[in-house]
Amino acid sequence: MARAWDLLVRQIDEIFGWSPAPAPGASRPGAMADGELRAALHAVAAGLLHAINPARQASFPADGDPRWRFNLPATAQAHVRAMATAASEAFAAAVTGLDSHASSAALAAVGRLAETLARARWLLEPADPGRRRERGYALTAQAISRLAATADRAREAGGTDQAGWVGQIADRAATMNARLAELIRDDELAAVPVPDRLGLLPAYLSGGELQLFSLLSAADPGAVTAPSALFYHEAGAGDALRAFQRLHVTRAFWLARAITLYADICAAAAPVLGRSDWPGIISRAQARFRPLGHEAERRYGQRLQRGLHPGL
Repeated sequence: MARAWDLLVRQIDEIFGWSPAPAPGASRPGAMADGELRAALHAVAAGLLHAINPARQASFPADGDPRWRFNLPATAQAHVRAMATAASEAFAAAVTGLDSHASSAALAAVGRLAETLARARWLLEPADPGRRRERGYALTAQAISRLAATADRAREAGGTDQAGWVGQIADRAATMNARLAELIRDDELAAVPVPDRLGLLPAYLSGGELQLFSLLSAADPGAVTAPSALFYHEAGAGDALRAFQRLHVTRAFWLARAITLYADICAAAAPVLGRSDWPGIISRAQARFRPLGHEAERRYGQRLQRGLHPGL
């Protein structure tokens, strides 16, 4: 039913000129119709997800620290494994969300990829194992702090009925904090802070102004409405999210961003996780992806210049 509806929408789009019909035998990205370009990028994304999906990996090298008995990751290797797994889930959500049911919810998944890549690059930036362990402990401390803050908010909102349950969470967070402080002292390391989002993302994400602005917007949970209204809305077309169903260029642009981010995360994680096969998979995908991604960005930039920027 969903595929039949999507096919019908595409045929109507082509009849009314909303998206040109695919050119028979077209292979160069510049000769592709908008919908064909989006479909080609979706095929690359789906192939990459099938070839590299840490969530489906049977095993990775041992990454735990016997001194740390809690579920939260503490070592750099454990953090990278968790990041790679979370990235595969976010990438799958983005690829699915940008296919036949596109909406601003898919952009949040791309934003999650952007933040994961920036944190992974920050974690792995120092080559020295001690400095990496130091930054791994910093990420753990941040996770504990968020857990404790969530427990505090739940206690305030839930009243006395949940006081015992959230109190146990707060106690566990305090225990983890104390144990983490002991590990930092035992390893003779410093307690370093994790840079905040506004400092982390621009410093560790690459790309031009359009890419950086888009990723910063998608990664900001408080900016979902504004980018949706400003950049994914056709004038006079009604609801922005319904119009997004037909914006093949917009969806192609975001698919290209998702592919780039996921490939970069996997490239960073591969040596840490002992996956010598990932670089070859990424290289082959990039050979197919690069011309498609450049064309999607070119068309999206032209679209903004033609009419959306004056709406700001």
